[in-house]
Amino acid sequence: MPIVLISSSPHGSGKELAQNLAEKTGWPLYSREQVVEKAHETGIRLSRLETSIIKSPVISENLAREKDLYLSLVTKTICETASNGNLIYHGRAGHLLSPGIHGLLRVGLGNTFEMRLERAMKQLNLPMEKARTYLEALDVDIEKWIHYVHRETSQNPLAYDLFLNLQHMGLENAASILYETAMLKEFKLTVESRNKMDDKCLAANARLQLAKTPETAGMDLGIRAVKGVVTVTYMPRQKVSANTISRVLGDLKGCRETICTMAETNILWIQETFDPEGANFGQVTQLAKRWGAAVELLLLDSDNKIGESLPLMKTVSSVSSPSQAETGGVEDDDETDHLPDDKGLSNTVEKLVAIGRSAGGFCVSGAAREVINAVKDNNNYSLIILGNLFLSKGHETSTRQTRELGLELKGRLKAPVIDSAELDSRFLFGKSQAIRLLGYALATVFIYWLVFTFQKPILNVLGGELHSKFKWVASIGVALFVPVVAYIYSTVTGLILKLVDID
Repeated sequence: MPIVLISSSPHGSGKELAQNLAEKTGWPLYSREQVVEKAHETGIRLSRLETSIIKSPVISENLAREKDLYLSLVTKTICETASNGNLIYHGRAGHLLSPGIHGLLRVGLGNTFEMRLERAMKQLNLPMEKARTYLEALDVDIEKWIHYVHRETSQNPLAYDLFLNLQHMGLENAASILYETAMLKEFKLTVESRNKMDDKCLAANARLQLAKTPETAGMDLGIRAVKGVVTVTYMPRQKVSANTISRVLGDLKGCRETICTMAETNILWIQETFDPEGANFGQVTQLAKRWGAAVELLLLDSDNKIGESLPLMKTVSSVSSPSQAETGGVEDDDETDHLPDDKGLSNTVEKLVAIGRSAGGFCVSGAAREVINAVKDNNNYSLIILGNLFLSKGHETSTRQTRELGLELKGRLKAPVIDSAELDSRFLFGKSQAIRLLGYALATVFIYWLVFTFQKPILNVLGGELHSKFKWVASIGVALFVPVVAYIYSTVTGLILKLVDID
């Protein structure tokens, strides 16, 4: 079941190559133009979104919602069109669709600007200079679109599996290369990839169904689906709509269970193993309660040892929110009794649901790029927490790779990243913080006592007889004294704010 995603520049050869491959193989062909037409029929204001991306540096919440709907429509189209066979898709950024799914053949095409210029002149009946200006402006606009919608750049070579330079190659030969490549075992969808496609399709259908229902159409929702369980996070101001969400998704095909969590934002917690009884779990949930956040779990399988054996998530209550924390839920024991070990992921998700702080949980095999692809479509994180990672690599290698992963995530997802060991010192107030507060508070009191007790000598150093003789002493004293006092005082005030839950 090869799925070929072709990306080419405007007035390149992407459409012709896709058609050639379709004629050679008989595989169904779908284009971005068809998706755009379907978007307009669905009521998605894609033209307004494109105009805003090009003209304005700031996108409104409503138009950001249109972006999510458009991506959901593309995902739904690809998954459903390819559900019973193969698929060829071509568009301006086709290779960036359905991120995180292995086995899709992502193809880039290289046409020289002169080739594209000649084609644009013929297709649009424009003189050379006007066609050149048009193409240059269009390339800039499309790069803006790719950056905003896909959080990527078209120039990233790691986003392609195959890049064809058509300057010295005919379409017939290029199509033959594509066909032979698509037949390789690396581009056959595995059971794991099919499951991920089903999850993406289910989440896309859930978002589209909620968008077309009047009661939920204007809500800002985080949606993720894992093994038929749809997790929806919603803002506190939308609390009255929680029951409506479950009702709307009640008859959604493929949805076994719906979990709704009220949250102002999400915390992404990444580890190789999870323990709902461990100290880290208590620290993370304490922080989530303070921030009004939901916790999304990502089990990182860096050694690719879990793969397709990852079990179904345990089924819990259909609606969960902070006000329903004690309602718990009924586990579907028949489905989970004989499932393989998932490193504590299911049990931890279940406990988060019980306290109304779950944003779902899922597994990713690989490293930084795979993590980014898995979360960037649903990215609303105020904090990313890295726990026990790369455990099989040794302490020094594990520390280095964890730090590199943190830097990559921080740069790409634009969210603060910390190690789980830093939670206690950075965000929470415990015994060590209380001792530190007491020590710095005493130091502050002692400094001010010294200042007010020995005012005359101090004034003498700053502007008296001693100052006139040794001016450098006052300069050095002030230069050392002010930052020390500022640091001690700011530490005290920071710890007091942390004590009263103000970060």
